[in-house]
Amino acid sequence: MLKYCVILVISIFAIAGKACAQVSGSITLASDYSYRGVSLSNERPVAQLNLVYDAPDGWYAGAFGSKVKLTSSDSNGEQILLYSGFSRRLRSGLIWEAGATAALFPKANDLNYGEVFAGLMFDNLSARIYYSPNYIGLNSKTLYMEANADYQLQEHLDLFSHVGWLVYPDGKVGQVNRNRVDLRVGVGSNFSSWKLQLAYSITRPQYSYKTGKYQNNSRNSLVFSASYLF
Repeated sequence: MLKYCVILVISIFAIAGKACAQVSGSITLASDYSYRGVSLSNERPVAQLNLVYDAPDGWYAGAFGSKVKLTSSDSNGEQILLYSGFSRRLRSGLIWEAGATAALFPKANDLNYGEVFAGLMFDNLSARIYYSPNYIGLNSKTLYMEANADYQLQEHLDLFSHVGWLVYPDGKVGQVNRNRVDLRVGVGSNFSSWKLQLAYSITRPQYSYKTGKYQNNSRNSLVFSASYLF
């Protein structure tokens, strides 16, 4: 399935380019790369790059790259996340979307995985559900459900929150107990072309993924990030 996700993402990039899509992106320095409640940087600072194409007809595509450190003994590697989808606004103001992602680890190919997703957005609220047939080297089907909210406190100060739930729908022995909930709340400040965020993340239960090359910790964490937007 992963190769089809990659092909889809590349195709959408080509379509978006021909449609004179709007291009945006960001360069970020973060104190930790916390992904769905687990550190992908072994709780160390990372640099990240994000690029997005938005086409006038609702198609979009993007690429996200980050340094990763999958075990305490490994040297730094990379994660490349490709994504694409289609969104449409209804007369009510509700926006629906559907798409696919492909996560690539050049130095740990056994962790590569693909997902499909669907979501809804309304004002400052959004929700998505993701399905993967083989999630990040765990040899298991997974569903990840998330909800996000943003609230403007002042002109340049926002409050944001996130809740996610990782579920193993095939119900293999021992997996039900590994279903994971991650919560995050934080504040963000935007000024000129910069965005600063401070977030506190809570993960329950706290356990580590142990899938060969990926054995990083899960824990509550405070993460600071600074992004330059372009």
